[in-house]
Amino acid sequence: MPEQAKAEEARIKALLEGWADAVRRHDLPAILAHHERDMVMFDLPPPLQCRGIEAYEQTWDLLFRYHKPGTAFDFRELAVTAGADVAFAVAIMWCGSDSSSNPIDKDGFLFRLTVGLRKVDGDWRIAHEHHSLPATD
Repeated sequence: MPEQAKAEEARIKALLEGWADAVRRHDLPAILAHHERDMVMFDLPPPLQCRGIEAYEQTWDLLFRYHKPGTAFDFRELAVTAGADVAFAVAIMWCGSDSSSNPIDKDGFLFRLTVGLRKVDGDWRIAHEHHSLPATD
């Protein structure tokens, strides 16, 4: 892998780690800081999709009702693939009372995250965010 691609992937990982840290702190301005104004998100709870930064901002109220500041919102796995001006990341994350590795812990859950990014004026911006859980019977 070329050094430039490694450097871009490291920048994106740092951006996403910063986003997760902002979620743990309930720092809404920092959560929104690297998102495009016209971003699209597919989330765990309804609605089916949200479009635009204002709609995305409103989705955090629901999580913050159940997720206390300082509570786990942690990457378990994170892989990034970066091109010159677009990139994507796939991750397994833990959201819960601690960083328990037990996926059936009643105080938390594992979920999947996919993020699409584009480079704008030299900075990576999140254009798409998709959170999901495996389907159950």
